Amino acid sequence: MTARRRAAPTAPHASRGGPDLPLRLRLLLGGVLLLALLAGLPAAADAEEQFHVWQSPQFGLTLAFPTTWNLTDQQSDPDRGDVAILGNDVSALLVGLLHDSRTPRQMADDLVLAQKEATPDLAVVQQEETSAGSVLMFLQYTIHPQSATAMLLDEKALVGTLEPGTSTITLRGMVPDRADVEGQFDQIEHIIGTLSPAR
Repeated sequence: MTARRRAAPTAPHASRGGPDLPLRLRLLLGGVLLLALLAGLPAAADAEEQFHVWQSPQFGLTLAFPTTWNLTDQQSDPDRGDVAILGNDVSALLVGLLHDSRTPRQMADDLVLAQKEATPDLAVVQQEETSAGSVLMFLQYTIHPQSATAMLLDEKALVGTLEPGTSTITLRGMVPDRADVEGQFDQIEHIIGTLSPAR
């Protein structure tokens, strides 16, 4: 006994009164695409709102940071330069764009001296010079010693030159030792990576 093959169904005929299949498909796809577009508009707006941007008034550089971080302080002084401090619930990032003729090495030495005055237990864990001539430092120190709020901080500081002999940059990320130090510094380094000239 041989199996009989079923005839393929024929496409509906225009004379039956309904639109042909390709037109119905086009209408259906068009409706789906329109719904997807309308649904995507709020999502696109939300995506744009997930980052804030700080712009240096004097140097024109911009820095993008997630909405989980806040701009806690900013100052712009015509003689000194621009400083912004960002923070989340755990960590802080200081960005200083300064009218300053010091070399990165001088800045690094001055930073260590100033920090040691504020936190005598300062330990310079590591210090190295990058290929660009900036100085990268890893520091540890305690804030509020001998108090209930005493906290050991890990700090990564990068100091360098914006324009030789006229301006410098200071980037200081500070994370409490009891936090997820690596994860917090990953966030800080991602923020620093967005530093760029304004468009």
